[in-house]
Amino acid sequence: MKHLKLLFGLLVLLVAAVWAPAQPTKQQWVQSTLKSMSLREQIAQLFVIACHPQQSEEHINKVLETIKNEHLGGIIWGLCSPTRYLNLLNQMQEHANIPLLVTMDAEWGVAMRLDSVVNFPRQLTMGAIQDNQLIYDFGAEVARQCRLLGVHINFAPVVDVNINPNNPVISMRSFGENKYKVTEKGYACMKGMLDGGLLTCLKHFPGHGDTDKDSHEELPAILHNKQRLNDVELYPFRELIKRGATGVMTAHLLVPALSKDHMPASQSKKISTDLLQKKLKFKGLVITDGLEMRGAIRDGDPNKVALNALLAGNDLLEIPPDIPKSIDEIVKAVQNGKVSKRFIQKKCKKILETKYDLGLYRGFSPIDPSGIIEKLNTVEAKSLRLQLAATSLTLLSNQNVLPLADSDLNYLEIGQGSAFKEQLFRHASINAFQISPSATQEQLDSLSALLPNTGTVVVGYHNVPRGRSYVNFTIDEPMLNFLEELNSRHPVVLLFFANPYALANFKDLGRFAAVVACYDNSDEAQISAAKAITGAQKFLGKLPVTINPQYKENFGLITP
Repeated sequence: MKHLKLLFGLLVLLVAAVWAPAQPTKQQWVQSTLKSMSLREQIAQLFVIACHPQQSEEHINKVLETIKNEHLGGIIWGLCSPTRYLNLLNQMQEHANIPLLVTMDAEWGVAMRLDSVVNFPRQLTMGAIQDNQLIYDFGAEVARQCRLLGVHINFAPVVDVNINPNNPVISMRSFGENKYKVTEKGYACMKGMLDGGLLTCLKHFPGHGDTDKDSHEELPAILHNKQRLNDVELYPFRELIKRGATGVMTAHLLVPALSKDHMPASQSKKISTDLLQKKLKFKGLVITDGLEMRGAIRDGDPNKVALNALLAGNDLLEIPPDIPKSIDEIVKAVQNGKVSKRFIQKKCKKILETKYDLGLYRGFSPIDPSGIIEKLNTVEAKSLRLQLAATSLTLLSNQNVLPLADSDLNYLEIGQGSAFKEQLFRHASINAFQISPSATQEQLDSLSALLPNTGTVVVGYHNVPRGRSYVNFTIDEPMLNFLEELNSRHPVVLLFFANPYALANFKDLGRFAAVVACYDNSDEAQISAAKAITGAQKFLGKLPVTINPQYKENFGLITP
C-alpha cells in the first residue's frame, strides 16, 4: 500500500511537470509581447506618469484612466502615507495591461515622498561622513524599503559635483564639491541599492552642480569649456558608468560646449546619445528629468517635448505635461517618417527587457499594506539613521572649551531644538533661554539683559529661514551682531543645525569658542550633537564643501 501511494505521488508530480507552463525566456516574452502591441501601445511603454495622492480624487481617477486607456509603462509617486500609497499602487497595477515600472525620487530614502518613515539625512550630510561603508548601508536600507513598497527604480543617487554655493536646486542633494568623494560616495550608495535588488539612476547628466538657476523654473546654462566639463562635471558619471550604473537621468541644462543645437541636454542628441551612449558607452536606461519642468519646455510646444527627448536618445520619458497628446505627437512623427517604427520597437524592447529582468513577466501580485509602517521603521533603520548623524558632525573650532564642563552652563535655543535641549539637560543643570531666529533688536536686547554674566553659552541655531530653494539662507544682521557680541562676553559654543553654506553669513566664525556643523535639524542630529559636545562621542566628520577661505572642503577637527 505504501508503495502504491509513493507511486501515485510520483505520477502526480510528473503530470504537473508536464502540464505546467514553462517559464518563457526573456527573448520569447519580449518578442511575443511586442508583437501583441499596437504602435501606440509600444510608444506608451516609454512614458512615466506622476501620481500625487495628496491631490483630488479627480486627479487619481485621471491617472487610473490614462494608465488603463494608454497602457503606460511606468509611474512615479508624490507625497502620501505608505498605506495609501500601497492601496493606490495595487489599484494602478490592476489597471495596467503590462505591470508598471514603479519609480520614486528617494534620494534620502522613501521618506522623501512618504510620511511616517525614517527620514535619512540629505546627501551633503553624508558627504561629511568618512566611512563609506555607512553610505553603502544607507543604500542597502533604501533598497529594502523600496522593495517592501514595490518600487523598482530609485531616481538616485545624485552625483552632481556641487561647486557653486549659490546652487538653488542641488546643494544639500549633492555629496559635495570634491569630484573624487562624490564619485566614491555615489558608488557606495549605488552599490548598496543594486545589491539590495533596486535599480538606480545617476543624475543629473551631464552635471547640475555649477548652476545658479533652478531647472524646475527656468533653463540653466553651463558655460564651461569641454576640458573643464570632462574633468569635473562628467567625472562621476564616467567612473560610475564603468562600475555598473543601471540608469542615468538627463538634465534640463543648456551646455553650449557639448551641443550647439540650443536644446536642453535632455533633448539634445549630441549629449544624450553621442556623448552618454556612444562615447561613455552607457547601455542602461536613459531617463529624462521631469518633462513638465519649465527648463524642459522653455517657449516650445509642451506636447512635443517628449518627442524631442525621444529623438535625443532617451528611453523613459518622465511626466510630460499631457501624456495622451505627447503620444499623439510621436505617432504623427512615425506616420510622417520622422521616427521609424523600428526605432520605437527598439526603445519599447529595452523597457520590456527591464520588466522581464524585474520578474514583471509573471504579472503583478498585490502588496498587503498591513503592518507596513512597522516593516519600514525597523530598529536597524533607526540605528543607522542615528549613526549617520553621529558620524557626520563636523567640529570647525574648539578653543579648549569642549568637552563641556558639568557646571556654569547656559543654553540659548534659537528656533526649535527640543531634542538637543533634552539631551543636554541629562548632562548638567543648565539655564535655558529661547528666541526666534527672526527676533527684533528689542527682543535681542531684552534677552541680553536676562543672560547671566558668567559661564559658557551653548547656542543651538535651529530653523534657519529659507525659501523653496536650498540656498538664500538668511541670518538677520541683528542676530549676527548679537551672537558675535555675546561671544565677546562669554565663551560661545555654536551648534549650527542647517546647511553648512549658511555659516558663511557669520563674519568671523573663528572667534567663537567652538563651532559645530550639524547639517540638519533632525532629532538624530540634535541628540548626537549634545552627546559630542559633552564628550560622550567623537567628532568624526569633515566639511564636504567650502564655507570660506578659513573653512575649506575636507576641514574638520577629528577628536581622539
